[in-house]
Amino acid sequence: MKAKKSVMMLLSNPATHDVRPLKEALALTKRGFKVMILSWDREGNSPRLSLSGNLLIHRLNLRAPYGQNIRTFIGLLLFYAWCAITSFIYKFQVIHCHDADMFLCGVLLKIARLGRVKLIYDMHDHPIAFLDRFPVHNFIVKTILSMAKKYGDGIIVVNEGFVDYLSKIGFPREKITVIMNVPSKAISGNFRILNKNQDKFIIFYYGDISAQRGVDKLIEAVTGLESVELFLAGRGDLVPLLKNLENRCKNIKYLGWISISEIDSLIKKADLIPSLYMPDNINHILATPGKLFTAMAHGIPVLVPEGSYQAVIVKKYGCGIVVDMNNTAKVREAIFKLASSPDLCKKLGENGIKAVNELFNWQIMENRLIRIYNSFIF
Repeated sequence: MKAKKSVMMLLSNPATHDVRPLKEALALTKRGFKVMILSWDREGNSPRLSLSGNLLIHRLNLRAPYGQNIRTFIGLLLFYAWCAITSFIYKFQVIHCHDADMFLCGVLLKIARLGRVKLIYDMHDHPIAFLDRFPVHNFIVKTILSMAKKYGDGIIVVNEGFVDYLSKIGFPREKITVIMNVPSKAISGNFRILNKNQDKFIIFYYGDISAQRGVDKLIEAVTGLESVELFLAGRGDLVPLLKNLENRCKNIKYLGWISISEIDSLIKKADLIPSLYMPDNINHILATPGKLFTAMAHGIPVLVPEGSYQAVIVKKYGCGIVVDMNNTAKVREAIFKLASSPDLCKKLGENGIKAVNELFNWQIMENRLIRIYNSFIF
């Protein structure tokens, strides 16, 4: 890789399923940048090298679990060492770090290069998401954010809520760019007006099946609603409870861990997509997960918790229902209202499509990304 218009991305997963970094890398290659992703394959299932045009993915196959434990921490340190050694083989102008665990590595590489490269901190999540189980996590978070102010040449965040948060703790606004995890423009006309031929109102939840994501509240709310079917896909600590419960509740079905293509197929059949990051910590309050915008792009109403930044978007653009997830009766009432009102669902879906087409689409975000890079490349 020659230095001119060359980028090194750091990613702590195998770069196979994490859509956002791949979309950003491909956007850069389309504009003539050479991009190499240094990624960590913890399961050892992916090839060490993948090359497609101007995008090279170089993986370290080092087994380690996901989560916050000593094995993961040791694996992370070894991955840092591998990144440091590998980085000296290549010349590059920009280090693009995805999330807090990779930002610390990026800082070390920038220092090793005597500050002659630009450093981007792509903040998919608040740093607390990676550190909440550590005994001194508040100190570590403050340290990471302090280093981001000092060493970060550009900070990418996922919504305006993060901009306000970082500005209040001293980040210059001119350093921050919002690049949301959004789809391409909406698939117009795909909202669920075909429901006339269905007997059931279908809710599809996918992701982490845990109390932190409000899954227990969702299950309780739909139990006994004969007109509603709840499909759940994913992993999490509530899976054993869910498997036991589905034997007794005929309208609840657990699908296990399913492929991306299966998820896409089920999304298109859904009448409601819950995006339930319970607002009990700063990361969940600020989060705007991709499933929110995916549902909007398909014209499907969303269910989000009161007190979250997701609620700000849903209220502003009228694309779903905001509810206090701690009040199961209210959640049940909201679901029943949607199940009984196809015209309301259609209106909410149309509003979502309009918002995606006008504001929340990848074409807009891609242009923002390129503007950041063009400001770095002389």
